[in-house]
Order: sequence, then structure tokens, then C-alpha cells
Amino acid sequence: MRVLFVPAAAPSHYFPMAPLAWAFRLAGHEVCVAGQPPVLDPVVRSGMTAVAVGGGYDLLTGLTEATETVRRETGHLLSGSTGWDSLPADVRRRYGEMRGAPHVRTAEDMADDLVALARGWRPDLMVTDPLGYAAALAAETAGVPLVHHLWGPQPPSLAKFPGFGAAPERWPEDLLKLFGRFGAEPRAVHSVCTVDPCPPSLQPHPVPRQVRTRYLSYNGSGRVPQWLLRPAARPRICVSWMTTNTAAAGLASQHPVSTLVTALVALDAEVVAVVRPADRERIGPVPEGVRLVTDLPLHTVVAGCDAAVNHGGAGTMLTAACHGVPQVVVPQEAGLVFNAECLAATGAGVAVPASETDPERIAAGVAPLLHERQWREAARRLRAENAAQPAPSEAIGVIQEFM
Repeated sequence: MRVLFVPAAAPSHYFPMAPLAWAFRLAGHEVCVAGQPPVLDPVVRSGMTAVAVGGGYDLLTGLTEATETVRRETGHLLSGSTGWDSLPADVRRRYGEMRGAPHVRTAEDMADDLVALARGWRPDLMVTDPLGYAAALAAETAGVPLVHHLWGPQPPSLAKFPGFGAAPERWPEDLLKLFGRFGAEPRAVHSVCTVDPCPPSLQPHPVPRQVRTRYLSYNGSGRVPQWLLRPAARPRICVSWMTTNTAAAGLASQHPVSTLVTALVALDAEVVAVVRPADRERIGPVPEGVRLVTDLPLHTVVAGCDAAVNHGGAGTMLTAACHGVPQVVVPQEAGLVFNAECLAATGAGVAVPASETDPERIAAGVAPLLHERQWREAARRLRAENAAQPAPSEAIGVIQEFM
């Protein structure tokens, strides 16, 4: 069988799919991954064959510009301290329109190449996430079963996305035109089933035609240094901070990681901060007891830590969860607040509101995780729950039953 994976144009959306892609390969199937340029290098480094589709439109830039446009138009910024329900109805509607438009533009960018690939390579199955409108289009035109693949907790809004629950009459006009150009039928649900790698207690909403699978932490490849394999002399804290979303964090005028690690090392702990290479020089000198790493996948670091501090991205949060590490989550975007709340409900972590993200407040949230047993026990229960889910290799058989 030939299986074509089509992740969104961000490594964080490919990484949760990688274990299933490996499972298909190990089961003897032929696997190919198609995506826009930003995701191709991570795909190749994971050992998979990659094909470029589109590339003239940058999804992440489009999402950033959409948020800024709404801020200019309405004076509202949807952040970790501003709840969705607190916004006026007209602002919520405008946010929905503007945040949805980049996904349609992405589909328009990918459509010609992806449809040609599906018709030429002739896969027997396609796998994409619910944002993969172009994959739904290509599967429809090629007559190929489509499987949706989640990347974390499913917010209620996801069921309103085209092809994942939204009735065609509620689709954006440009997306309907795109389907019409290829003679594809828009349907409320385009997938035969949905692969869900999220532990049940972190998934508060029903998943349609759910295929459960274990979350396997994969955040890219790299060489593990010897110091990371040795037990730490003091409690070890992993910091993984989304630096692009710190404008409203209220930390300090300098790079937020600089002040954050200083507060954490005061807990008599070893701090390992996983940062982007572009941010390393901006951070400057750090106190003794702090390591800044730029070339290590997150899963290799967090596995040996006693606590984690992060922004609440689904992959980051699930990576710590599947290693049984309690977390302090500081979401700087409204979409990440949902993840933080899901984790806090399990008892395996603490959600710190964006309005309280000074370093001392975060450090105060970490201290109990290091010394109070209840947090470690809850994190271990979450780890055990995840480990009890079917392996990706087992999910293949279930998927085939839906085809």
C-alpha cells in the first residue's frame, strides 16, 4: 500500500505524524510526505521521503499578519490573558474570518502540485491534519481515503473547520471555488477516521471516528551529549519557551529566557533551556547552573528532568507528559490556554495566566513541582495512561478497517 502524508507547513504538525509514518514503513508500506518548504527538512531528517508542493505562500506569516490586522481594526489582541468568550461577538467573527483565510491561501498554494502528485503517484491512503484542506481536495479528486491526524487536545472550534465538521454552506467562498475548480465535492467530513495520539484525560471533547494511539515523543533528530545521560546533582528543570510570543509576556526588556532562567536557578536547580539558534546571542550571559542548548531535540532533554516550563504548545506539552514530567505552562496565545487548562485538569501541571508571567511568579509555580509528591504522581499517571494506548503499529490495522 502507498501512503501519502500531508502535514501543515510547520514541523510541530509533522512530528506527531512521524511515528505513524514509521509504523507504515516498518509494516512494509511505501510512504511519502508532501508539504510546503518549511516542513521538508524535518521530514528528510526523520528518515522519510519528501516532495515539495506549493511554496509561494507562508502560512505562519499569514497567521501572524491576520492577528495583527484584527488588532489594528478592532483594538483587541487575542492573547493568553484575553479569553475568547470575553471578546465582542463581531471581534470573534472577524478573528475567525482572518485566522481561517491563511489556511485557505495555503490550500490554494498547494492544490495544483498536490492534486498532480495524488493522481500521478496514486496513493492508497492519505493522512493529514484537520487544517489540510489541500489534502482533502487531492484525496477527493483522486478517489483516495483520507485520514485526519490530530496533534494534541481538540478544541471545540476544530469541529467548525471545513472537512472536519463544518457544513459546506459555512465554508469560505474561496475554498468552495478551489474545490469547484477541480470538480471536487465539498463535504462536511472528508476523512474516514481520525487518529488521536492524545491521552484520554487530556482530550476533553469527542473525536469523530477516533483511532486511539500512543503519543511517542519525537521532536527531531540530534546527538545526545554525555552530560544529559548522567543523573543531575540537583533537580533539573527544562525550559522551552516560544520566544515569538513574548511581546505581551511582561517579563523584561531583555530576552525573556534571560530573566526566566535566573529566577529558576535560584531554586537550587540545574536549568536546561532549549532555545532557537537565532535567539542564542540575544540571551547573553546566563548564571552558573544554566545550560543553553540549541541543537538538541526537546524529547532528549525533558526525559531526564524533574519539571518543565513551557508555552503550552501541544507537542511540547505532550512530550513532557509522556515522560511523566510535571509542568508549569505559560500560554501566550489564546489557543494555547486551552492546552494549559487541559493539563491542569489532570493535576500534572500548573497553568500560569499570561498576566502573571513575571519570572518570580513562574519560579514560585515550579517550586512545588520539585518537592511535593502529588505533582509527580499525577504526571506519572498521565505517562502510564499514554503508555497504555495502542502503539502506532496497532493503529494501522484499525485504520484499514475504516478504508
